[in-house]
Amino acid sequence: MEMINTTTSSNTSDMDLDHCDSRCRMILIILYSLVLFGGTAGIILMSCMMFKKNSRSIIATIVTNLIVLHSILLVSLPFRLSYYVLVVWEFGSFACRVVSSLIYGHMYFSFVFYVTIVVLRLLIYFKKLQMQQLKKYHVTVLSIIIWLMGGLIFLPIFFLQYGINPSHSEQQRCFEFYKDLRRQELIVMNYFMIAVMITTVLVLFLIQMAVIFQQIKALWPDMWAHQEYRAQIKSCFFLLIIAVCFMPHHAFRVHFIQNYSEIENSKLVLYNEICVALTTVCCLDMLCFIGGVIH
Repeated sequence: MEMINTTTSSNTSDMDLDHCDSRCRMILIILYSLVLFGGTAGIILMSCMMFKKNSRSIIATIVTNLIVLHSILLVSLPFRLSYYVLVVWEFGSFACRVVSSLIYGHMYFSFVFYVTIVVLRLLIYFKKLQMQQLKKYHVTVLSIIIWLMGGLIFLPIFFLQYGINPSHSEQQRCFEFYKDLRRQELIVMNYFMIAVMITTVLVLFLIQMAVIFQQIKALWPDMWAHQEYRAQIKSCFFLLIIAVCFMPHHAFRVHFIQNYSEIENSKLVLYNEICVALTTVCCLDMLCFIGGVIH
C-alpha cells in the first residue's frame, strides 16, 4: 500500500510539473550542472589568483563583488537541481521563494556591476574621471551603496510581492512564479526592468562602438599596442556577457507576458525557464578572466 501511495505521489508530481516536462527538466539539469561545476571552478581559481597577486585595482574590487554574487547563486543551484531530478520540492515554500528570487537578484546585481566597469572606463576615456583620483576605497564605497540600494529595492519586491499566490504554498511544487504575472503591478514592474536593461545596453554599446572606431581611426594600424584601446575592447566583453546571458530573457519576457496562458502555452513556460537558466551562465565569466580575456 505504501508503494502505491509513493507511486501515486510521484505521478501527481509529474502532473504538477506538466509545464516543464522531461525534456525541459533534462535541458535545465544539463545547463545548471554546467554552471554549477564551471562556475565553482572559476571562482576557486580566480580567488586563488587574486589572493596571490594581492591586487588592489579598481577592476579587482568589482570582480570581488562578482565572486560574492556568483558564490551566493551557486550555493542555491543544488536545490534547483534536486527539484528537477526528483520532480518534488521538499524544502518548504519559503525556501522555494528564496532560491527562486536569488536567480533574479544575481542577474540584476551582476548587470549593475558589469555596467559599472564599462561606465568607469568610458568616464576615464572621456577625461571625466582621472584614474589617479579614483582610489580603491571609492570603489569599495560604491560597491556598498550598490548592495544597500539593491537590497532596499529587491527585498520588498521579491518577499512582499513575488510568490504570494496561495498555489505556491504546496510543498511539492516550486519555480512556478510566472503565474504571478497575471497581477498588473508585476507586469508593469517587468516591463520597466526590461526597458531599463535594454535601453542601458543599447546606449552603452553605441557609445562603446563609437569610442572603438575613433581609436581605430587614430591609432591604426598599431592600436593593439595601446593599453587604452585594449581596455575599451575588454569593456565590450562585459557588454557581450549582458547581451548573451541577460538579453534573451528580457526580450522573450515581453512575448511571454503577452501570450502566457496557465492552461495552454506550456512551450512558452519551457522557453521562459531556459531563458532564466541562461542568465546563470554569466557565472562562467571567471573562467574567461583566468583565460586572459580580462586582466
